[in-house]
Amino acid sequence: MARVTVVNDSSAFLDLMRDLLATLGHEMVGFEAVTASIEQLVDSTPDLLIVDLVLQDTPQVMSGWELLVLARSHRQLLSVPVILCSGDLWELEKRADDLARIANVHVRTKPFDVDDMCDLIERLVSESARDGRIQRVLGAT
Repeated sequence: MARVTVVNDSSAFLDLMRDLLATLGHEMVGFEAVTASIEQLVDSTPDLLIVDLVLQDTPQVMSGWELLVLARSHRQLLSVPVILCSGDLWELEKRADDLARIANVHVRTKPFDVDDMCDLIERLVSESARDGRIQRVLGAT
């Protein structure tokens, strides 16, 4: 079982992901975007992050983009794979060059194909678990 942290401004999306991840046998830690912080992401000890790129117009502690950038610069989240979700194709296009330079970030547009999302989650969780075992072995030598 993996722990997947999901940050989104839609409670319906969080409910959908909770159901989908439970079906896959994984635990979900969900954060409403309005309260999400990098400390909360670190404390959730995720094996995978799913973050909405663009959050609603309500005042945010930080945007999904800022969370992604901070996650990629935080030593405890650096190697955690990220699925970046967005229905805003213009924003994804605007950030395409930056996204291409950031390691282990996978983009899915909303609405996404559920089977495709499940396959991606399972692949990333499996790779994350393998990488974690390798890191523990290398750290022990």
